[in-house]
Parts: sequence; C-alpha cells; structure tokens
Amino acid sequence: MSQSKEELPESQEVSSESPEDEEPKANPFIPNPKAQWCPKCEAHWSDYDYSYYHSVSGGNSTIEDQYNCKVCKATMFNPAETLPWMYGTVGFGAFLLAIGLLIGLFKGEFDFKNGGPEAVLILFAIFPPLIGLMQYTYMRKWFAWSSAQKKKSAEELEQEAMNAPSAPEGGSAEKAEP
Repeated sequence: MSQSKEELPESQEVSSESPEDEEPKANPFIPNPKAQWCPKCEAHWSDYDYSYYHSVSGGNSTIEDQYNCKVCKATMFNPAETLPWMYGTVGFGAFLLAIGLLIGLFKGEFDFKNGGPEAVLILFAIFPPLIGLMQYTYMRKWFAWSSAQKKKSAEELEQEAMNAPSAPEGGSAEKAEP
C-alpha cells in the first residue's frame, strides 16, 4: 500500500533514511510504554507492518490503525495508549452499573421481566468491562515483562538484543521508537 509521507508513523519515516543519517539504534528489550510492543516477541520492534482502516458511517469518519510485528506477524500495541482505554471501559461499565442500581433502588424493584431502564443499564454494564478485561490481559503481560526487564543489568539487556531474531526483508528489528 502506497502512503504519503504525512500518513506514515514517525518510526517508518526514520527507517527510510540513509544509513549514514541514522541515529544509534535503541535496544528493543528496554521497556518504553510509548513505543509499539509485540506481546508474542516481547520486544519493541520498530520494523513493523502498518495498516489502517478508514470507514465513514452516517457522516462520522473513523480511522483504525493496526501494527503487525514483522518477526512473528502478531498484532502490536502501544501500552501508553491502551492503558487509558482499559481504565475508561471498566469505569464506564461501573458507571452504567451504578446508575442502573440507583434507579432500581429508587423504584424499589428491578424490573428484569419487562426490561425496565435499570435492567437495561445493568445488562449493558457487562460489555465495557469485558473489553477492558481483554485489554488487561495484554497490559498484564506488558507490566510483567517491563518489571522483569527493569531488574536486568545493561549488559544483560544488550546480550538479549544481540541474541534476538531480526525482522525479515532486511529490516532493522533492533530499533525501537523513541
């Protein structure tokens, strides 16, 4: 897919520069919550496949980015962007549950048979936390990996980077986003 320079993420723009202009490569095994992270490889590869999906519905435009690891083809994520969504979805579900419970308590009953507003809110309160729970499984893996990496010495991290597989297509798998 051909993209203009404005549409490319910053890491892809840097990787297209000539080797003489490149900055020193960052170790992909040093935790960086602002960089894309592969949960399968447990590394911040900067050489990834970027794609996006653009949809328009009812005048609303949505763009969804997706980053896939070139080493293992798994979907990558950005921990700094995922964490607020995880908390937000769980918080929204808790808010819906609280409103549903308050309506039911003030009415003196919970009308699940006829689908009263309290029942609808309580039932809809289930779904946002499920999305948050899916995000939590990835974030838990990130937190465990990040904690373990912070306990390692600089030499151990450098050795881990030297023993790591490199990305196919001659890419620079050792470089992480700044």
